[in-house]
Amino acid sequence: MLHISTPKLLLAAVWITALLTCPASAQSLLEKTFRANTEFEALLGLTASSPHTSWADKGSEAAVATIFVDDKYNQDLILFAGERSFTYQVSLGHLEPGEHALRVEFNRKQSAAKASTIEIQGAKISTVDRANSDYQALSLAPIIYARPNTIGRFSDIPLVMWYETERGASLTTIRYSVIFTNEDGGTQTSALMARWGRTTDIEWIYEVQVDAQGKVAAATFQGVEHETRPFRGNSLNGHPALFVVSDNNNFSDRGNSEMRFALRPIAFDLSHSSREEIMDRNAWVYQLMAAELQREGKIAEDSRGGNQMADPRHYLYLEAASEQRDTALSFAVKLKNNPVWYTSDIGINYYKIDRSGYFRTTVRLPVATRLNQIERIAVRCDAAGNPKSGEDVKKLQGAGCELRVVNKVFLLDERFQPGSSLSLKVRPLKLRVGEMVEIYERRDPP
Repeated sequence: MLHISTPKLLLAAVWITALLTCPASAQSLLEKTFRANTEFEALLGLTASSPHTSWADKGSEAAVATIFVDDKYNQDLILFAGERSFTYQVSLGHLEPGEHALRVEFNRKQSAAKASTIEIQGAKISTVDRANSDYQALSLAPIIYARPNTIGRFSDIPLVMWYETERGASLTTIRYSVIFTNEDGGTQTSALMARWGRTTDIEWIYEVQVDAQGKVAAATFQGVEHETRPFRGNSLNGHPALFVVSDNNNFSDRGNSEMRFALRPIAFDLSHSSREEIMDRNAWVYQLMAAELQREGKIAEDSRGGNQMADPRHYLYLEAASEQRDTALSFAVKLKNNPVWYTSDIGINYYKIDRSGYFRTTVRLPVATRLNQIERIAVRCDAAGNPKSGEDVKKLQGAGCELRVVNKVFLLDERFQPGSSLSLKVRPLKLRVGEMVEIYERRDPP
């Protein structure tokens, strides 16, 4: 089981000069120098905004800042939060002892047509040396090169990177995963909401095994068609270079791209929750998710599936854990004074949950539904796939579903933030194929 120790950031000694008020060039937004006495990983928290930009509006999506370290290209930063002041957390990579220079420029070429400027409110540089417990994971974090057909389209950008750590007798395994705003290919929008409870794309990207001396023993990445492949690519000062090469955000260790991103990875323990919990902890991701859906024309209240969906605020979000044996789960919701049962799978077998472990799903509800209007919730167990022959049906005689826990049941508020969860406690429940059981009934006081 993956487990994460409580993250501790014990910063090495660092000296940072004051912000220069007179940039070296017309495009320069910020210049800083910083110093450390040992080799280190450098982190940057850049607080910035871009007036008159919005991720939801075509032509005004975002401004792009380009970061240089010691006059060398380091990475690009897409200011997806628009005119709102936001602190973007990135990694500047491995640096040797001594003094170094940071420069941030406005990248007019890669910015949206209507983006005219970037305003920087603050910049905090931190250093992490080998004495820090976070150093190993930070020093091995991958650098992501943008998929070429997303550049200039402000699509499928990486938002958050996290890592999970598993410590064995002789090797430590670190797995890195990324949340993208969406995926341009692969699963259709309505199916994403039913099967995953979101339209962001969450992918594991890179896994590395290190020995007790910190030497890399093996490394793999998620290749095209979700195939695990050995990493044989190049590294930049210890950071593996990975290229997004498919429209559903799978990777290659070879490629070409004019933009790259180096997100600061955060430690996270997912032993008792789904990956979507990362979104809840970074709730602004839901706003970006909704904004990209709006810009791409994927929100339509009259949609009945396919590559469109209703406003994300019109869905009930459920997180649970279950075990499936050739089966698939779905949920149904009934509202007060409404005879209709609304289902997570909308009658499509593929939309059911056919994987075990923690998961998210959603149930589309009428506009303006409130949490206190939910009267009943039921869970159903069905055969996975489409059994046709008598032999297929016979195999299902011992099949079933086991619902272990329901962690959360919530709606998004007006600002696309997760609201409070419905109080719902479920004891482990076993269902046979074809059975449906109520797991919640609202009881109003007399």
